Amino acid sequence: MNSKYICKAKKAATLSARWGTLAQAADYSGMGRRVIENAVKNGIIRSSLVRSFPEAKRGRRLIDLRSLDEWIEAGVGGKAEVPYLVRNDRKGGAQ
Repeated sequence: MNSKYICKAKKAATLSARWGTLAQAADYSGMGRRVIENAVKNGIIRSSLVRSFPEAKRGRRLIDLRSLDEWIEAGVGGKAEVPYLVRNDRKGGAQ
């Protein structure tokens, strides 16, 4: 196995926080950032936009890793009612 993937696996395995950045959530789950972004937009997994003060125009989007785990676990065995993503094409329109 490539050492690049072993490092990512170790990094994900040691992640025990409740909240993580988009990149951390993608590494943790093994899914792409776009999949995580779409799951947040579709309300499948929870996230929070943390701003340094209420009027701030920018902030840091944090992903609830527990809700990410719940979504992944809902698909184990293929028997559960798993919420599916609504995909959008890259041109901005819905498919």
